[in-house]
Amino acid sequence: MNEFPILGYDIGGTKIAVALMMNDGKVITSERFDNMDTDPEKMLPKLAECGLSMLKTAGISSSAVPGIGISTPSPADIPNGIITAPPNNPKWRNVEIGKFLSEKLGIETIMENDANAGMLAEWFFGAGRGCRNAIYLTMSTGIGGGIIAEGHLIEGKSFFAGEIGHMVIDREGPLCNCGLRGCYEAFCGGRAVAQRLQSELSGQPEHAIVKAAGGKVENINFVTLEKAVIAGDKYAMEIWEEIALRNAQGIGILINIFNPEKIILGTIAWAAGDIFLSPIKRYLPQFCWKETLADCEITVSALRRDIGSYAGPAIVLNHLYNEGRYNPFG
Repeated sequence: MNEFPILGYDIGGTKIAVALMMNDGKVITSERFDNMDTDPEKMLPKLAECGLSMLKTAGISSSAVPGIGISTPSPADIPNGIITAPPNNPKWRNVEIGKFLSEKLGIETIMENDANAGMLAEWFFGAGRGCRNAIYLTMSTGIGGGIIAEGHLIEGKSFFAGEIGHMVIDREGPLCNCGLRGCYEAFCGGRAVAQRLQSELSGQPEHAIVKAAGGKVENINFVTLEKAVIAGDKYAMEIWEEIALRNAQGIGILINIFNPEKIILGTIAWAAGDIFLSPIKRYLPQFCWKETLADCEITVSALRRDIGSYAGPAIVLNHLYNEGRYNPFG
């Protein structure tokens, strides 16, 4: 296959991205929908109509599109294209989005969880291009992961592979939102960090972090912590170092297990930059061999805010690659 168009949907808790692009990453058109508290019965027809409109405006027939990629939060029934129970949108329960879009547009749909789709997006279009061994970490509200090993996405028996944020790194650690104790995400995920800070700073309106949050403890998040670190607040700097140490522990484990060429960090990492990455790199030699560390480049997402637009199309490319119909290395 040479040049061909692909259609992709990224179903997020607050936004849905729809993109029509070519397989080389050239975006033909894209659109976003607000997905806060939406009813899927009303949203699905809008998504189908958007896809049909994009194809019509671009003069592309459905038969020219080899697939529709759908990126979805976990948990989901990946093989059957069903969004089962996304944590950030309780109205989306057992939604047969794959079947619906396929019937309305007349195109095969392929689903993947959002962290794996993020890895595929970086692999085909971003910082992971050309790699045969790479790992992507979402580093946002939670910590998700996608793993490319020897040129293939690892999905696992039940399509749950890559739940990196929920490897237990300290069984005496804090309770994770998933129910386990001491998960990597419970130490370093944006939501977990915010919850910890809100608890520890309750009743301290004059603290630098609370002030950075506009004086409201409930508004404390990773960004307000970063601002306090930059301002030199001692408590904030101690928390920041602790988070860096735990990130290095989690990343170091991955480096020794998978020996990747690259580990690509999303959201928080590219938004904060060196102030986030430098201490992690300083601690990494404590958690992995110097040989595997020397093999691995720690970098940030190249797609950044646009990764959702590339996620769905990347799912299609990976499907074609697995069928031997497309070669990302050729």
